[in-house]
Amino acid sequence: MGKSAGNILAVLVLGASLLYWFHTVGEPWLRPSPPASQSEWVQALNQHRSLDENGKGKVFFGAAKGCNLIMIQLESLQNFMLYASIQGQQVTPVLNRLARESLYFPYIFQQIGRGNTSDAEFISNTSLYPIGGKAMSEAFGDRIIPSLPRLLKTSGYTSRTFHVNEASFWNRDELYPALGFDQYYDKPYFPATSFNHFGASDEELFRVGIQKIRSFRERGQKFYTQFVTVSSHSPFVIPKKMKRIKLTKDLDKTRLGDYIHAIHYADYALGTFIEQLKRSGVWDESVVVVYGDHFGLNRQLHKPEEVSKALGVPYHEPISRLNVPLIIHLPGQEQGRVIERTGGQMDILPTLANLMGIDLVQRKFTVFGQDLLNVKHHLVGGRYYLPEGSFFKNEVLFIPGKNGFRDGRAVSLRTFQAIEDRTSLKEDYESVLRLLKQSDSFVKQLPRRSENIAIHRTP
Repeated sequence: MGKSAGNILAVLVLGASLLYWFHTVGEPWLRPSPPASQSEWVQALNQHRSLDENGKGKVFFGAAKGCNLIMIQLESLQNFMLYASIQGQQVTPVLNRLARESLYFPYIFQQIGRGNTSDAEFISNTSLYPIGGKAMSEAFGDRIIPSLPRLLKTSGYTSRTFHVNEASFWNRDELYPALGFDQYYDKPYFPATSFNHFGASDEELFRVGIQKIRSFRERGQKFYTQFVTVSSHSPFVIPKKMKRIKLTKDLDKTRLGDYIHAIHYADYALGTFIEQLKRSGVWDESVVVVYGDHFGLNRQLHKPEEVSKALGVPYHEPISRLNVPLIIHLPGQEQGRVIERTGGQMDILPTLANLMGIDLVQRKFTVFGQDLLNVKHHLVGGRYYLPEGSFFKNEVLFIPGKNGFRDGRAVSLRTFQAIEDRTSLKEDYESVLRLLKQSDSFVKQLPRRSENIAIHRTP
């Protein structure tokens, strides 16, 4: 085990004692013993803590400092698919195992606007709200946007993003330079054979990606790579030979059955990538992040009771539809934790910044999300797929009505039951409306890029 992996293991053990909201999965999280003495314990703890504006310690700060970052955005992946099974067959065996060995956040919710997948890329890389009615790639692709690639660049990282479709789709050829990526790999880099309407398979996406990653490692170059998958994209039609799970007669050849097939294949392809990362040695040197971009099951085509009956899991509209998984795996981590902190896609950047030792306050870097490893109470706003001013907070989803807060409704994220007394939520509703306006104002004042600042396809 490398030096960085060993250091991270020690920090994970220390952090576990402070994160009181964690719930253990299986055996004790990490196998290594704690430091030999109390003084060593305190010394190691202080080495990986920073102070927030209230003078309190931040857990896990710098635990993954200097590690590579690999971010995988899985198309149409909803959280309820994890641990679901059909006739004893796991739908997502690779993700299930990864979640058991990682930090798993089961209460994360999509925050995308009209830009869908491209908005998810924007949010995870900026911690800003989308404006809703227009894709952020189209509305602000001409700007210089504070981002994760730019943060990491100051620490010597190179950044690359991979997507098998044309970069012009959703104006990504403008979005990527706006976000500060050094290079993108799109359709011309992948085989001409098509897996679905959008291009090559996820396996090909990862095959090309691992080649580039190995070249970075050979040169001793720290890197951030983003992978945007498409094999599980609606309408979920995949080649027959790629269907690896056996469905019941009731599910076979239905749209829900197609969704299950597509997610099962995407899970398999992810597994091939993880195996290649392990064989190359990159796995032990990298933070690997996996999250869903948005829902797959359209509410107009799938009734909650239909989904629940088919998969034997609770399914609620809109909670289950908007709930996407977030998994963060650290080098050397062998057993995981379930972190039941409610959050959104804009929390990915501040959470990773903390792990990688980037002090956002010191950098004067504006974020609208929170570090999920250090926040106790969190307000997560939504728009577009929910009415403006909707929010998730701790165990509650609030959705305003036609008259705003007055005729809004609240639902428990845990029990799916209606919450009758909404009085205490009014201040949160007003706060979310202010946050949305502040985020919009921030993005609109960002400087425009010069015409000659762009990135292109290069060998």
